[in-house]
Amino acid sequence: MERDEYQRMYELERTYWWHVGRLHLLRSLFDRWLPRGDRRRILDFGCGTGSALDLLGRHGTVTAVDDSEIALALCRERQAGSRAVRLVRVPEQGPLPFADGSFDLVTALDVLEHLDDDRAALVELRRVLAPGGTLIVFVPAYRFLWSEHDEALHHRRRYAASELHARLNAAGFRVVKQTYAITFSFPLILGYRAVRGLFAGPGPPRTSYVMLPAAINALFSRLLAVEAALVRWINLPFGTSIAAVARRDD
Repeated sequence: MERDEYQRMYELERTYWWHVGRLHLLRSLFDRWLPRGDRRRILDFGCGTGSALDLLGRHGTVTAVDDSEIALALCRERQAGSRAVRLVRVPEQGPLPFADGSFDLVTALDVLEHLDDDRAALVELRRVLAPGGTLIVFVPAYRFLWSEHDEALHHRRRYAASELHARLNAAGFRVVKQTYAITFSFPLILGYRAVRGLFAGPGPPRTSYVMLPAAINALFSRLLAVEAALVRWINLPFGTSIAAVARRDD
């Protein structure tokens, strides 16, 4: 990603409905699939600007890694306290600098789509995850949603649920939960990206954040909170993202 896109993301992550909604979803998955009271060793792989660190820190000791110095500089600005924030190479460039079984929980939140070899990354994440440990993954959904937004974020792909499930199985994970997400706004996003694609102008690609009036932004955030509550018990049939919870079972 370009520097200005990282900066834009950093400025929006605390308030913009999509980012707020993703945290609602992550919190809901934690409440449903992680035993309460446990203190875990956590790896936030591809932490970006650190939007999930506060939530992850409530569940254990977090090591946050990314391959972008720009992202990590913004991450440190969030004053992550004692959490370790480290620059690492992506797995396709070599192993992660952690011993086998170093972590009880690994998160890869909108990361796999950026990698040339997502399969190798999943195998490496399984290696550093302890037996019985949990992996939580978010990825963007549906190739037909590909747009200037994906190009601006340097995505390599978008996923179907069956494709993500197969990749997790092939890497040695057992999927215990998988659902589409960001469902209620799916028709709006699909329509917006289709129209924007027709009228895209010259210049570098830009992310498709639409600045909404505060009341509408708050409404969208509340709708995603409802959606997050639902996915604790059901799987949503479509959406612009996919969330998965998987275990390393030996």
